[in-house]
Amino acid sequence: MAPHASSDISHETPPTNGANTNASAYSDSNGTDVVPVIIVGAGPVGLLLALRLALNQIRTIVLEKESSLSQLPRAIGYYGPVHDVFQEIGLYDQISTEGMASGGYAWRKLPTDVVDENGKAVGKELGAIIGKNVMSKPGPDGKFKPGHYSIQLAQCRLAEIFLENAKKTGFVKVLWEHEVTGLSQDENQVSVTVATAGEGNKVIKGQYLAACDGGRSTVRKLLGIRLSGHSWPERFLATDVLRVAPVVPELSVHFTVDETFWGVATPLEHVEAGKEGLWRYSLAVPAKPNDDPNSAPLTDEQVLEPEYVDSLLLRQIDGPRPSTHVVVRKSLYKMHQLLVSTMHRGRCFLAGDSAHINNPIGGLGLCTGLLDADALAQTLQIAFSASSSDPNLEDLFNRYSTERRWVFQNVIHPFSSANKIRLHGAKPDDVAREDWYFRALARGDPKELENIHRPLYAQWRTDMRKFWPVERAGKGVKVTNGFTA
Repeated sequence: MAPHASSDISHETPPTNGANTNASAYSDSNGTDVVPVIIVGAGPVGLLLALRLALNQIRTIVLEKESSLSQLPRAIGYYGPVHDVFQEIGLYDQISTEGMASGGYAWRKLPTDVVDENGKAVGKELGAIIGKNVMSKPGPDGKFKPGHYSIQLAQCRLAEIFLENAKKTGFVKVLWEHEVTGLSQDENQVSVTVATAGEGNKVIKGQYLAACDGGRSTVRKLLGIRLSGHSWPERFLATDVLRVAPVVPELSVHFTVDETFWGVATPLEHVEAGKEGLWRYSLAVPAKPNDDPNSAPLTDEQVLEPEYVDSLLLRQIDGPRPSTHVVVRKSLYKMHQLLVSTMHRGRCFLAGDSAHINNPIGGLGLCTGLLDADALAQTLQIAFSASSSDPNLEDLFNRYSTERRWVFQNVIHPFSSANKIRLHGAKPDDVAREDWYFRALARGDPKELENIHRPLYAQWRTDMRKFWPVERAGKGVKVTNGFTA
């Protein structure tokens, strides 16, 4: 499910008129440089946080254990209040131009065979639509209103855009092949031990640390923070595929509803019928190969064999046979619904997958992580503009954790769980006839649909200014649109 409108909350983030001394690097009593913020993880969440802080002249060091940005097929859709964030950092036009606009989503049955005059199957055509959510339509200029549609763009490209722009600010330093192996903190700073490829081990110090290092977060483990929840039994195969689509429907993103072979198909760039373009096919891996009850489950290695990947893709891809598609990238992973007990401990914070994980149906995971980064940037900006001894800061830090955990527990977890189960919980015709959401889509009542989707645009983003006085008496700290001035 996706919202029909964006948040009404404005979070404009004009750069400060000068770097606040609290947000500048300094040397401790041992002569060691202390950076304002250490960010662990150079994914889109960590890089957005770095960029957002840089635009307010707060220096960061980003530590990434890999040698470059990940190119694995992961998240792809960005909508609702995430568009507001893109606008505020000045990148909405670039991201929306590079990505493919989708004014909504369709739920379809599996593609059906196309037969020739001799009854021989010569291809497949898109399956019948059993439900659709039209978020909005483009205006006379052919463009959608921000927040009222989804931008489809590969996560790896989004991270590249954030990195390119963060580096231009001069306030962000990214250190590749720097893996955090140890962490300690006191009331003034955080120290991390880092293993490097060419410099051995070294210690980096910061006033604060943000863990944006993914679902297997090292920082989370070092802090002793637990993830709780459950794992789904299915494996999920994400593939990026070059193909020539015979048709590109108005709702180019669709979910395949099937008890066994369910999945998601979406373009990753501007695509046209009859021309080669890049698509993402995310596919459920059946518990038994080809749903054969007498066969043994495949190992991960067997699932990733080209022949088996193609066997799944050919159930989903429309067009003539033999198909000319080419698999560019593929990744197999398990799905979970997990949340940490806290997103704040001492001077350390968690954001994105290091704090919460949900299944990918509906594109809620990375969007939530980006909105974590947005809320954390607000929190740290307030902290750097206040006195370090202000007793209200601890309440603010706890509030960041409380609010973002609330969003996951009450919005993201139930929405994403329902999104997934809806794809495979029953036969497609039964789902279309009986599922409450599909019945609402069929009625098409705008008010009813707005109420259903309201949490995703009214509660998804957190305005941290609500939890800090407009003006701290005696401190001269004034908060404007979530950031201090």
